[in-house]
Amino acid sequence: MKRQLLFALATAAALSAVSLTACSSDSSSSPATPEVSPTDPTQTTDPAQTQTDPAQNPSDPATQQNPSDTTSAVTPQPTDPTDTTATPADTATQPPVDTSVTQPVASDPCEGILPQPIAFPMNEFADVGEVYRNIQCNEKVVFLVRHGEREAGIGSESPLTEDGALEAQEMGAKLVGPTEFKFIHSGFVRTYQTALNIAIGRGQSQMLPDSSVVNFAADTIKQLADGWYLKDKELRDTVMKRDSIKNVNVIYAAWVYEGQYADVFYDLEERSMELLNTYVIKDYAAMPKYTLIASHDQVLMPLTAFATQKQIDLKLHEPTSRKWLSYLAGVAVIINDKNEVRYVPIKGGSSGTI
Repeated sequence: MKRQLLFALATAAALSAVSLTACSSDSSSSPATPEVSPTDPTQTTDPAQTQTDPAQNPSDPATQQNPSDTTSAVTPQPTDPTDTTATPADTATQPPVDTSVTQPVASDPCEGILPQPIAFPMNEFADVGEVYRNIQCNEKVVFLVRHGEREAGIGSESPLTEDGALEAQEMGAKLVGPTEFKFIHSGFVRTYQTALNIAIGRGQSQMLPDSSVVNFAADTIKQLADGWYLKDKELRDTVMKRDSIKNVNVIYAAWVYEGQYADVFYDLEERSMELLNTYVIKDYAAMPKYTLIASHDQVLMPLTAFATQKQIDLKLHEPTSRKWLSYLAGVAVIINDKNEVRYVPIKGGSSGTI
């Protein structure tokens, strides 16, 4: 009788473990990213080894380890009705069952996740932490954000300021969770440092006192730098001089929101979809659970406007309007297990615009 009772309890616990096993929170493999060069950010990429875009600057690399999580179910063994090894005993002599002991059960990967995603508005930036917490167990996400605040200079070697690094770490603290992120950057020092400091902020990586980095790797996609949407740089410079425009971002805003300077840029929809389908959106099964891409404003401003159907206001018209994409702001691209995609404009800091 005692052995039958213990066997019944074990079977019930196993069945409980099975019932709590839900959809996996991560894929078992990571995608092969097109045009990715694993390099060190201080090295120069060999143009003969990677496809280049005429408007791009060369990038600097690092290697990426792609995380994966697995869940397992416990299969209960059926009771054998022919088993006669158990010896009946007088129930009056059996010790009482201690019901105060909690039996361990398998954790639910979807525990705490809402059954339906929140419909974030398209005309304002949502906090990246809120979007991260809203990702469903059957969804994966790519966060595309502008780099953090940089030092003066727009060259590829211009680093983050101390405030820029700190703000990136504060953004990373909003993304704390058990599953690691895959990181991608454009190859510029500031995008590499942005990705690194976000990883440090979420506890995935760390920097030692001697400035060496522990447990951080990233892929480099140099096409995701300023110039992705630019078709004719010489014509851009000509019309800026002709129209007395000093800030190139004014031309970007006029093109995106008003259709001006169409001969200077590629078609917004076609070029945005090319970027997404080439470097961002893969088949659901081939994607990591979480990816973060650190890029630039002249990539992410048009992409964010496209993804929100221009509902997000980034209309820069000097001197009347100074709205532009802020540091650590951009768009989240979310894909579910049916390969359906939704977009959310996101901010890593206090505001999505500057």
